Amino acid sequence: MYRCFDLQFVSMPFPRTTSQRPKLRCKLDLAVRSLLSIVCGLFAMAFVLLAANASRADGYTFDTGDVLRISVVGEAAYPLQVVVDDRGSISLPLLGDIQARGLTSVALSQAIQGAFQRQKLILEPFVQVEVGQYRPFFISGTVARAGSYPFQPGMTVRHALAVAGGFRAMVTGNTEPALQIADLRSARSNLAIEEYRLKVRLARLQAESRQDKTFVAPADPPIEFGGHLVSDIIASEQAQLDARLAAYRDDIAYLEASIDRAKKEADMAAATRQEREKTADLQMEELQSARALRERGLVTNTNVINAERAHTSYRAELAQTEFQQVQTQQGMLNAESELRKKRQAYEMDLIAQTQDTEVELGKVQSQIRYVADKLLFIFTYGDQRTLEDLQGSVKISIFRRDQKAAQNIIANENTEVKAGDVIEVSVVANKGFYAPDISATRPAPGAGAQATQSTIVGQ
Repeated sequence: MYRCFDLQFVSMPFPRTTSQRPKLRCKLDLAVRSLLSIVCGLFAMAFVLLAANASRADGYTFDTGDVLRISVVGEAAYPLQVVVDDRGSISLPLLGDIQARGLTSVALSQAIQGAFQRQKLILEPFVQVEVGQYRPFFISGTVARAGSYPFQPGMTVRHALAVAGGFRAMVTGNTEPALQIADLRSARSNLAIEEYRLKVRLARLQAESRQDKTFVAPADPPIEFGGHLVSDIIASEQAQLDARLAAYRDDIAYLEASIDRAKKEADMAAATRQEREKTADLQMEELQSARALRERGLVTNTNVINAERAHTSYRAELAQTEFQQVQTQQGMLNAESELRKKRQAYEMDLIAQTQDTEVELGKVQSQIRYVADKLLFIFTYGDQRTLEDLQGSVKISIFRRDQKAAQNIIANENTEVKAGDVIEVSVVANKGFYAPDISATRPAPGAGAQATQSTIVGQ
């Protein structure tokens, strides 16, 4: 082992005697090894930190709204920031559109590197993808400031509530409770009308996907509806169903007629080709016969030349016929491809419209529940309860949509939030909700009060 020496010895001039040089060399060796150990330790620590950050970032997949920072070593157009558009793509110089939805930073870096290599722009590109700004999350319901907010990794519902101004069982301001109850009842009526309209549209889309000419409207429309309003909504959706089915069937009929016409043209071209081949064969036999007769001196050379010219003309016509047959077959294949594309595009459009309608319907129904709960709460308690006071009566749900499907998650304050989540906070009417506050002097509402509450909400 090396011994520790006095630092003053190191700062002395370089010894000239032979006996002192091994000691100084020993000290220098010890200093160099210590310095190398420190440097290696720092590199190891940096590698571990980078690996940890990379592993954490790899779990995040990109989607519409994310702002990404793309760096490419040696390219003047980079680094730059791009936004993932509604198609899930980003547009990059020299490369064009690159699909980013559903990819992690590592996977997108590899995709960009592959694009550079496929286009032979950079043989060994070094690409780095970082998140410049995450897509926002949304929060609504019993919070002070509902809306969209920037997402940060590691957020929980408690953090989201803090960003939105905290939990508020009711935000009334200076509004009189009676006036706010009237406003909420009006808002709930409008939401009920919108809910029924979306249900009718969903029924129409389902009928259209089955190619049915009519659909069955949902029964029991809201009491807020008049008879003419229900009829108008159903008639409007029926008119859309008739128009869309008629347009789709006309397009399909036109494409099918094009395919039939192309098939007939292909058959005619094939038949013409066969006839031309037979004629060319006969002409070849006549040419060979004329050549044989010329060798025996029975015909002149002019007759043979005329026969050769006729044979050449027949061969040219046969080649033209073959080219026409190939063209007609390609036209038939193109028409069949257009028919498949039309059907696929129509089905994808129906699926997208159905999903959007279901999402809108879910949002409206959530707003209806929120308004009903708020009516109950205002009438009974006012704005005197906190999130801790109403444990068991506060419902937190997260609407999350990924690449495969959408899902509703029943959450709590410690549930992790992801970018793009829609958080809904509401007060539900259960036994804990109606329980009296122990610290309050006000008695619990009786049966009569509860009956009055139900009457107000149901009106």
